[in-house]
Amino acid sequence: MALALGGMAEDLQFNLYTAIDERSAAFMALGISTATGKATAVITTSGTAVSNLLPAAVEADKSCVPLIFITADRPERLKNCGANQSVNQEQFLTSVCRSVIKAPSKGIHTLTNRSLISLVNNVWNEAHAFPGPVHLNLPIEEPLHPSTTEQKKAWLGWELDSFDNDNKPDLIHNPLERTSEPFQDLDPLLFGIILVGPWRGKPENIGAFRNSVKVFQALTGWPIFADPLSGLMKDQPGLIHYWELLIATNNINSDQDLQILRLGPLTASRNLEGFIKSLSNKNHILITEGEKRPLDPLHMAKQYSLGFDSWLKVFISKHVNLQNHSSIKNLELLNSLMAKNNQIHSYLDKKLSSNGIINEPKIAHNISNILPAKMPIMLSASSPIRDFFTFSGSSSFARRCFSYRGTSGIDGNISMAIGLSLAIGPLVLICGDLSFFHDSNAFLLKQPRDHPLIIFLIDNKGGGIFNQLNLDKPTKGNVDKLFIMPQSVQLSSLAKAYSIPYKHLLSFEDFSLTFDWCMKHRGPVLIHIATDSRADNLLRKNITKELNKLII
Repeated sequence: MALALGGMAEDLQFNLYTAIDERSAAFMALGISTATGKATAVITTSGTAVSNLLPAAVEADKSCVPLIFITADRPERLKNCGANQSVNQEQFLTSVCRSVIKAPSKGIHTLTNRSLISLVNNVWNEAHAFPGPVHLNLPIEEPLHPSTTEQKKAWLGWELDSFDNDNKPDLIHNPLERTSEPFQDLDPLLFGIILVGPWRGKPENIGAFRNSVKVFQALTGWPIFADPLSGLMKDQPGLIHYWELLIATNNINSDQDLQILRLGPLTASRNLEGFIKSLSNKNHILITEGEKRPLDPLHMAKQYSLGFDSWLKVFISKHVNLQNHSSIKNLELLNSLMAKNNQIHSYLDKKLSSNGIINEPKIAHNISNILPAKMPIMLSASSPIRDFFTFSGSSSFARRCFSYRGTSGIDGNISMAIGLSLAIGPLVLICGDLSFFHDSNAFLLKQPRDHPLIIFLIDNKGGGIFNQLNLDKPTKGNVDKLFIMPQSVQLSSLAKAYSIPYKHLLSFEDFSLTFDWCMKHRGPVLIHIATDSRADNLLRKNITKELNKLII
């Protein structure tokens, strides 16, 4: 397979990237597929190589990203007999793949031309029908390495005389139920809130989605609480940027008869979950972009899975007299929340001004104003994404934001950012130190360095997120050792080992000059930002306390 791919890549039939770490390669492919909406193929040998694909497969499944894993395997005669590199790898990814497709157990040489084409079509269609990972397992009989004569014969044109058996591939399919769904209605003249979670639809559908949100918001006047990963843009009317802080400071009256329209997965916010649970009105609708799996951890919403555009058409047909005449009460609620939102913005501009010592909330509030317009950002899970939806304000909607929160892990962040950058160009990655160390193998990926990938590494000496959990002191054991796990790594030395340009950023005044320096490079650039997680946690708490007194 490697020889075939190498030859086809030389003929410019596709882009070929090589990697020594299958886990990292799979995450890079996930980044490429996220940006393009088209499946990227990850091809590996047999054995433990296949097990290394599981983390990316799990994330692709939850994030609804098409991905194809093609794995070489031993033929049936070498299975279950102690042969080298022979394991039950066809079962490794079954639980998270849309389907597992197995070529004939005797070897792929037994396939006819028709069956081979059918296999390829099956794999591609399964990966894109309901986007997600697909595993194609290919038993290959020896000899594994073709002679020079055989290679020349293949490149001169396929000879199909060896395809003498009409063996069809086995398809193990994990279907989602595809039943018709009843329409779930909302009353546009009563109070309501639109919650827009991370975008899980296809990239080509996001424009229509944005337009549908604008139409519904104009019809109802409802405020919008949107995740930075929602795909909504800065020009969206009704956006309440600091909804997290409004909820945390009890500045939204949960006694109001609020309906909830949820679009996509629920943003991972404890405050938001508590607020929804406290509402007296139980008319909650959850709309997904084709995903029929249950997506309501609160078990409160009625789910409609045929997409928001589809739902909106039925909604408009049932409310033909609405015609953009939002109720006065709804506009009063929106204007009240907008006024409080503006108060918070003015306060944060002073509290988190772009000068002096750098801290994590300050990075979230100011970095988007430093970056070029529309330059995308990827945020690692844990503190960076939480701070972004809390403190970034309107600036996070001036560009596409990416993050992989399907399983909320720190795995594969650099690899995914490399994949995104390959597909969409210059990119900023904001990640913590543990996320960075966990995926430092990504710098071994062989990819063209056409664009700068600027990595702002927030070094808070371990898992600083645990300082935000207000855990009681353990009666036995050490919190740093058990949870925070600070690492003793010289980042400048690590960057030098991988030939990565490196700078240590000490103050916000140097941010713009440092960014300009980054843009002169191609490939990964590492900017080291040291922060104090305990001090930053105290700052977050003080901001909430002060806003409690400030907001009227």
